[in-house]
Amino acid sequence: MGGSKPTPPTIIMPEESNPQAFQTIIPQKSYKDLAESMNRTEREYNRLVDQRYDTVGTAAEMGKRNRGVEMQERASYLSSLPRGGSPDERYKETPRAFPIKSNRRATFDTVPGSMSGFGGSRPGTGAAPATPTDPAREAAKMRYDESKKAYASAIDKAKKTPRSFMPITKDPGFAQNPDDLYLPKIINAPDEEKK
Repeated sequence: MGGSKPTPPTIIMPEESNPQAFQTIIPQKSYKDLAESMNRTEREYNRLVDQRYDTVGTAAEMGKRNRGVEMQERASYLSSLPRGGSPDERYKETPRAFPIKSNRRATFDTVPGSMSGFGGSRPGTGAAPATPTDPAREAAKMRYDESKKAYASAIDKAKKTPRSFMPITKDPGFAQNPDDLYLPKIINAPDEEKK
């Protein structure tokens, strides 16, 4: 188990040398290739946007369809509301098949010898209430009218709005720079070399 003690690591320091500076030169052709690549990418993007327009339409056309759906929703809601004001909540007269009399035991008895169909009727609770204005129908009608206007406006906008595409970049400035701009320059040169 014992063993020997490990030796400490040896550190070797390199000799000092003068620092060297490097400059990367990107040729002008690389910038021109980048400009061509951008042009291809923009054309492909526009082709895909045009394909999407053919499939689902422009934003204005999608908005037109949505306004049409909203108008249909509001028309359906308006037509589902009851007509003629508030509902009649009165009790109606109820015809009886035979006379019923109350007894003192909280139950009901029939009259001996009574025959079906001759029971008279239970009285109602009065005249029908006056039909006030119906705020739900009025509000639904206003929303429906507004949705018709929005739909007409969306149709008009869809007709007037053309398809939009990304503008194609032609001759970007970085691809037009002169060749000497890409040549290496002396940095930190002594004053004699600068002259």
